[in-house]
Amino acid sequence: MNFNGKNLIIIGLILFSLQLINFISINQISPEIERAQVLAAISSIIIILIGFLFQRISPISGEKVALKGENGFIYDQSIPKELLIELAWGSEAVLTSTASATILINNKGKNILKRGIISKKNFIPKDICLRCLKESKLISLVNTKFYPGSEEFDDFCKDIPSVLIIPVNKQCFILIGGWSSRCFTKSDEKWIINWSKKLLVLFEESNF
Repeated sequence: MNFNGKNLIIIGLILFSLQLINFISINQISPEIERAQVLAAISSIIIILIGFLFQRISPISGEKVALKGENGFIYDQSIPKELLIELAWGSEAVLTSTASATILINNKGKNILKRGIISKKNFIPKDICLRCLKESKLISLVNTKFYPGSEEFDDFCKDIPSVLIIPVNKQCFILIGGWSSRCFTKSDEKWIINWSKKLLVLFEESNF
């Protein structure tokens, strides 16, 4: 059983019910028993409240979506060797260590790398991706279903439930699609941002 807020709420309710049953079944109530029952009730309520807080802080991811497309690895043959090695290693790490299903790197308007579930269509960055470049700030779409303009990513991966867009510089960004809604954690985002900073240095050194 996965540890989450829902489990804490259930445990708290069970403990509260048990102490209530225990209180009803007692024939003679002493001050000591009263104090014990009050403490038990308070403890159960605290556990339930922690469960609710835990759910708000760490919302449960949606169900995994069966994405259409072939699993592959395509890259621009003109990428300098040192940069390609880093892109190959990093893209593999993202796909294996996070809930990502697909990754695309666009540089100067050209898709230089696609890996994971790949669409045969040519992805063209539009408003959302261009805003990411303009503001030099990560954009997270935790549920594309409810995000206006998310059809921009249909050619990236049809019906992708969640998306991360991380700028490398003013002309390059990393586009990552997740298997389910709300699947990327803050630590995932931080790790990918740090990787983008390393890529920035390599892009500048290779002048690519």
